Amino acid sequence: MDKAKLKKRLKLVVQLLVAALAIYLVIGQIDLQEYKRQLLGLDPLWLGLALLAFNASKILSAFRLNYFFRSLGLSLESIYNLKLYYLGMLYNQVFPGGIGGDGYKVYLLNKLYQTPVKGLITATLLDRISGVVALGFLAFITALLGSTAEWLEGLGFLLWLGLIIAYPAYYLLVHFLFPTYKKYNHITNLQAIGVQGLQLICAYFMLQALGIEADYMDYFTLFLVSSVAAALPVSAPGGIGVREWVMVEGAVIFALNESAAAAFASIFFIITLFSSLIGTVFVRQFRSS
Repeated sequence: MDKAKLKKRLKLVVQLLVAALAIYLVIGQIDLQEYKRQLLGLDPLWLGLALLAFNASKILSAFRLNYFFRSLGLSLESIYNLKLYYLGMLYNQVFPGGIGGDGYKVYLLNKLYQTPVKGLITATLLDRISGVVALGFLAFITALLGSTAEWLEGLGFLLWLGLIIAYPAYYLLVHFLFPTYKKYNHITNLQAIGVQGLQLICAYFMLQALGIEADYMDYFTLFLVSSVAAALPVSAPGGIGVREWVMVEGAVIFALNESAAAAFASIFFIITLFSSLIGTVFVRQFRSS
């Protein structure tokens, strides 16, 4: 077995172990009967709206990634790029430990358009980073509007500090390290805020589906923080287990319903997985490319 395959398998093993441990910890902290009742009692209308909001965020995210590609001189048709984006989602969700969605896009675009691999990797990396910066920026806002500042006590000023320096730090990063991508920096950052804003709308609809009508800002903060945790390399595809654990631990801190927080995280995973299956429609098209 070559080193690349061994590395992928080890990564998958670590991800599965982390997910299993996180799920074990969550099960020990929640009322499973209440968790089951929460999931079975979902309002289908609000759930459908959450699904629409989530996919709207992914469509906007695909447009954002295309701007990073344009910085490399690679001009993809919007529909083609959207199909490739959903196929990447499918690879990320359904084929853990494999090539991954980002890796597949880099491979395919290099093969079809001879765009340098290094540039494509940097574009997809910056796309991820810009998304995390937007996540952090909005998390600081929701934290300031919720109970986080009170929980931090005398350290609440750190939320203001993070809010103030988030985007200046990102602009400096791009300016000095990735100048190729400066041209579209403003629009991609606005799109990143839009993507995460739509995700928050999705979160609001999920809370409504669960019948939760209070403490929105605390739930939003936990949702955004859990999204960052779910994006870490040690997290399994979709952040399963890790997202639930962060939500439940945060629910304990903010005196929220732990079972509802776990159900919220599980619903988001199901929505993500279901949406990624749209990519199956395009598998044959790209295999023939």
